[in-house]
Amino acid sequence: MKFNTGSAMKASVSVSQDQLIDWLCRLVRIKRVSGNEHEAVEFFKQEFSRFGFQFKQSGRNLLAWRGSGKKTLLFNTHTDTVPANKGWTLDPHDPLRKDGRVHGLGANDAGGCLVGMFGALLSADFDESRATLMFAPTCEEEVAGDGFEKFVHEIPHFDACVTGEPTNCEICIAERGMFKLDLVTRGKSAHAARPWQGVNAAYLAARDILKIEELYEGFTERDELLGRTTLAVVMLNGGVARNVIPSEVKWTVDGRTIPQLDNEATIARVEKALSEHTKIEQKKVRFGVWKRDAKDELVQCACKAAPKSKVGAFGGVSDAWWNQKAQGLILGPGLSEQSHAADEWIEEKEVMRGYEIYRGIAEKFLGQ
Repeated sequence: MKFNTGSAMKASVSVSQDQLIDWLCRLVRIKRVSGNEHEAVEFFKQEFSRFGFQFKQSGRNLLAWRGSGKKTLLFNTHTDTVPANKGWTLDPHDPLRKDGRVHGLGANDAGGCLVGMFGALLSADFDESRATLMFAPTCEEEVAGDGFEKFVHEIPHFDACVTGEPTNCEICIAERGMFKLDLVTRGKSAHAARPWQGVNAAYLAARDILKIEELYEGFTERDELLGRTTLAVVMLNGGVARNVIPSEVKWTVDGRTIPQLDNEATIARVEKALSEHTKIEQKKVRFGVWKRDAKDELVQCACKAAPKSKVGAFGGVSDAWWNQKAQGLILGPGLSEQSHAADEWIEEKEVMRGYEIYRGIAEKFLGQ
């Protein structure tokens, strides 16, 4: 799909904090777990139409824009949420405004980014004959799917991309790579009353799990922004009955990597450390290390728009990885620790702050 440039909207619109919070509360009311973002798509289509934007749709992804100039900045964040966990004491889809906060599923991840970027699209002041500002709310960031990782190939050229994630409005220019390993350790079953007749896969797996811990603790490679590569055993399952020596244990390792010890090199070290009883059944490598230069024009514009924000690394993984060619950074209102948390919340003033920074980045980048 190819998108035409140009915009039906020719003047910026002022955006208040009340307007941002109204949009945010309306989004919280929408059930938009990954794969079910249809109502969120309709919400943005209606708002785009109301304000006179041209926009295009591909699946559950949207692109709206202002301007027809060559220099182009893209704002991208995701409309989907994870399911509400069992720890919620509030109705996840009934937004609660209390003590200067908005509680609700997706309010923090990434509702604040969504409304802030939309507000910046509406209000940023720049010469539309010389530059273009685009906003892409996309689906399925929380899972591998049909979101930005596919939609990015349908978007016209852009010089830079701001990826919206809750960073407390810090300017993030790097994130670690990520892989998952599904492993199986095999022994020999026997009756629990005669353990000597079998080979206990639980003991074999335990020894290899401790090797993973030892391997991780021995990593000496460091990155100035990202720290070091980490390994963690995150799932463990084995045994068929309480009186049977287990013949098989399945377990999963999560790896987060840095340029100095990337996915491929780390997996090779894991394979070397394992005993002959344990095999890797499946390797899931979705994200590599993503890193940008602090001297890039986009980063410098962000530093001017948010002079109190620090330049650092994002603690998780995001759709920034799919921006492989253009300048980029990750930034958004909200706290990372509130993402996926029970009774999730974001501060209203933080939503406004995020919007103001997004607007400032757009005006500074597109005005140069």
